[in-house]
Amino acid sequence: MENIILYLCSCLSCFIIVTILYGFMDERYNRTFANKYIYIGIELGMTFGIAVVNLFHNEILNITTWIVGVGFAAYVLYYEDFVKPVKRVLECEISMGVISICESLGVGLTDWLLELLDIEIKADTMLVCLETAFSKIIMIFLYFMAVDKLMKKRPAPFTKLQYVFNCIILGYTFIDIIVIVDNMNNRPNNYFLVLNLGCIVLADLFMLYFIKVMNEKSFLEYEVKSMEKQADLQYKYYVRQEQKYNKTLGLLHDINRHIKSIEQLYLNGDTKAAVEYTKQISGMLQPLITVKYTRNPILDILLADYLSVMGERQIDFDIQVDNVKMDFMDAMDITTIFGNLLDNAMEACDNIDNDKKIFLKIGAYHEMISIRIENNCTAVKWKNGVPVSEKGQNHGMGLLNVKRSIEKYDGSIKLKEEDKKFIVDIFLNS
Repeated sequence: MENIILYLCSCLSCFIIVTILYGFMDERYNRTFANKYIYIGIELGMTFGIAVVNLFHNEILNITTWIVGVGFAAYVLYYEDFVKPVKRVLECEISMGVISICESLGVGLTDWLLELLDIEIKADTMLVCLETAFSKIIMIFLYFMAVDKLMKKRPAPFTKLQYVFNCIILGYTFIDIIVIVDNMNNRPNNYFLVLNLGCIVLADLFMLYFIKVMNEKSFLEYEVKSMEKQADLQYKYYVRQEQKYNKTLGLLHDINRHIKSIEQLYLNGDTKAAVEYTKQISGMLQPLITVKYTRNPILDILLADYLSVMGERQIDFDIQVDNVKMDFMDAMDITTIFGNLLDNAMEACDNIDNDKKIFLKIGAYHEMISIRIENNCTAVKWKNGVPVSEKGQNHGMGLLNVKRSIEKYDGSIKLKEEDKKFIVDIFLNS
């Protein structure tokens, strides 16, 4: 019976490690085969096969088996586009090494706690099962709370709620293990306690993985909404360009009539009316003329559009641009950064009754480009250094898109409020 217990204990240990390793590879690489049953079969084969190897208590054989198994899985079962497989295999072997270190820490911590609390587990089989279970719990928590975040290419941010849930689960697990250890001393041959330990380990694995998946799902949903926000901004920009284009076509279509009308007024000697007509035509053409602010045509068009829009909304828009080159910026990043920030500034001005002003300054700071946007505003609510909007939890995604675009240029952004003014300072590496 003891041999069966030890083998099942070894199977549980291998199952946890294999599950974590294949989860790591699934998130980081592409699967070579479409049939999922191939992967399920290989995972189960590795679990039961390495569990048998563990029973020989040969560390060199055990380590060799793990290295070969992980290397085979990384080389054959997964791939990366345009990346050599050696890098992938090394990453997986390093990941396995980190997991082994976490497991060893768990075993050492188990023995230390038993010695500290002066607890002696009389049955060797029970002690092995306790060390295995506790080490796997420590390994699972260390992996999901730290290692996984460091090794993933693009980890989802770890929320405070996720930390709270993980700590609650860990505390509950410790209480259960203390109760089980106490029972092990009183009933050393009660193998239902071992079964209980295995269920606790599997439950912890499932719960932490479930919390991780739900957190990543929420993060991806937030990213999708931020992309929709960005798409909406781009759509509004192109709509304004289409409106300007249609207006230009309308003027060009009627230009001959206007010229003939002005010519006829001059021929009739009505110079005053001709001059007035000319001023009207000039006023109609003025909004269609793009001012050369930055020598970046996209940014110049965008600023001209916002100047026109703010004029309609009775907002004083002051633009000051030094002799700087902005041609290093991508068109999408220009509309993302300036579009979102100027939209936010206009929304803030809409909430005040008078003195609606927005100030934009673009200049040079050493070898960087400095951008400052100021707007008059009411009192701003802050949370974790970020302004909180009253438009709901999904509002503010534009700022997330702005930060992403700024990071492409090794830049930084600072937000602050001074004297009823909201100020945004941006530095970009040109």
